[in-house]
Amino acid sequence: MGFETRGRRALVTGASSGIGEAVARQLAEKGYRVALLARRAERLERVAASLASGEHAGHLQLPCDLTDVDAIDASFARLLDAFGGLDLLVNNAGVGYRARIEELDPDTLRTVFDTNVFALLLGCRAALPLLRKGDAPVVVNVASVVGRRGIPGQAAYAASKAAVCSIGEALRVEWAPEGIAVCTLNPALTTTGFFAAQANPSSLPHPDLSTASAAVDVARHVLELDRDPEPERSLRWKWRLLGVASVLAPRLADRMLVRRLGGGWTAPPR
Repeated sequence: MGFETRGRRALVTGASSGIGEAVARQLAEKGYRVALLARRAERLERVAASLASGEHAGHLQLPCDLTDVDAIDASFARLLDAFGGLDLLVNNAGVGYRARIEELDPDTLRTVFDTNVFALLLGCRAALPLLRKGDAPVVVNVASVVGRRGIPGQAAYAASKAAVCSIGEALRVEWAPEGIAVCTLNPALTTTGFFAAQANPSSLPHPDLSTASAAVDVARHVLELDRDPEPERSLRWKWRLLGVASVLAPRLADRMLVRRLGGGWTAPPR
């Protein structure tokens, strides 16, 4: 019997825009019941109203600040009442940050780690009882290619996504006895306005966003991982190669990265 998506219960964090919105849309189109979690209630309402509906509809809006422990627990209690369990958890909520080290703002830095790392851990903790009630439950943690190879001007963001990769490695083994599959998905940078809040992002050279993964493409990979989980998937072969080179030949990887970035970055001397 094939994999049946209709009626599967999914939670997508950061679902009000970008990758999260694209994931929620594709899940709904495949017949999933989708819970959308994000801070912006008005954006969630807009996205939820536009989702595909059908026999197994009954999508849920969960306005929630993922840095608020009480709000997280309350949202997952609502989710348990509404869905009775969880088959797919997509930890997508995240904050981008581009700044040279000397320009780091402590408050923004704290927000990056609160959102990208601590909120993910707290969300996983809150989701575990629901996943235990799920049917072939799967967790997809959306990290980034820079979690496997940091790039200049994004040390803080890369560090937060490296933490997401490590969380996935740990939970993959920790939750195996529970029958819960844990996957890490590493997209390239996407043109979703992720860094729009930065004061002067154009001052930092970065990979050409026009060639980066589209949000809808990332969403397709999420569905594939739910159907056939794998430990980790990095999008864009050049970034996969760079991640391997960073471990096996760091100096070569530095030179490869500088050529990839352009914009005046210089590889370290031998």
